[in-house]
Amino acid sequence: MVLVWLLGVTALLDSAGTAMILRSGALPDVASIARSGGGGDNPNLIMQLLDGARLSVLGSMPHLSFPLSVAKALLASTLVLASTLVLIGRPSARTFAFQALGLNALFAVVQYLVLREARGMYIDVAVRAASTLQDPSIPGDPAALTWAVGYWFKERLYFVLIELGIPLLAAIALTRQRTKTYFAEAAAAAESAEEEP
Repeated sequence: MVLVWLLGVTALLDSAGTAMILRSGALPDVASIARSGGGGDNPNLIMQLLDGARLSVLGSMPHLSFPLSVAKALLASTLVLASTLVLIGRPSARTFAFQALGLNALFAVVQYLVLREARGMYIDVAVRAASTLQDPSIPGDPAALTWAVGYWFKERLYFVLIELGIPLLAAIALTRQRTKTYFAEAAAAAESAEEEP
């Protein structure tokens, strides 16, 4: 459940930040990020390019991206609350956690499908910006395919392992006998604490 809490906090901060940037309209210039970055082997630059490209493309479709960002922030807050309640052993927290996990996984699938075109667009923007990082003496654009494949792989890996994998593992963990015993003992401890004067 600690992983679920971390996933919820990360998604909450990311989606709320995206919603605030989209609302303000202060979108990053991906080309200037690429020019100011130094070299193409800088991992921070690569993440800045991806984030900048994602924000610039999402900013071009605010009618879709802003509501999705707000919805993701609200659903991520349910993950944080549900995992906190499970970790402290509150009664009926398992049911709430199952609901929160299911809704977040369902929303991740819907968001992945709805933003399919946007994902392709921002990967293209990031690849074009990243191709300016290569050695200008190399003819053509040999690095572009590598960048694009890496970005697509990163997106799919994040979707499967993080957005779907962590909720699935948490749901499996909530169905285990050890978890049921934990909640039964927590409920018994709460009852005995209420009975003592």
